[in-house]
Amino acid sequence: MSMTPEELFRLKKEIKKAKRRQDTEKEAKLGMTSLMDIVAIIVIYLLKSYASDPVLITPIAEQKIPMSRMDMPIKEGVALYVSSRELIFNEEQLATLTDGELDANIVQGHVIRPLFEKLEEETEKSKQVFEARGEEWVGHIILIGDQALKFSTIVDVMYTAGRLEYSEYSFCIIQKG
Repeated sequence: MSMTPEELFRLKKEIKKAKRRQDTEKEAKLGMTSLMDIVAIIVIYLLKSYASDPVLITPIAEQKIPMSRMDMPIKEGVALYVSSRELIFNEEQLATLTDGELDANIVQGHVIRPLFEKLEEETEKSKQVFEARGEEWVGHIILIGDQALKFSTIVDVMYTAGRLEYSEYSFCIIQKG
């Protein structure tokens, strides 16, 4: 007895159906290693998403940050560290201070020359990054100052940054209570 290709196909199909009906259900097993991997991935994701603060401030040695009752998050910006002894930008000491006051030789018309030069380089890089992203650049300075700073020093730092189009300032404080 010869079969046509269609009949042969139907017969094979019926044999496969019958075979599937006879097979018992198999249990799916999920190993402990797979579960641990899933839990580890979830924990890492949650830690990164909840603990990611755009601004990380680490006070420099012997720096006493002022205390206040204000409670506002600091926006991302360029950090300037000014203790009663030194002015630091990008982990580089740009000037020394005496009792919270800048040396008169490096300040010319309220512009701190070394800070102006380094900040100018950083500003150009920052503007290019914002331009590449298609965003408008807004100059933002985060001033991490010492409570013993003279007001004239703060004015000089802000004036120097202002000459380079920095128009927003945040002052780092430690929150009381």
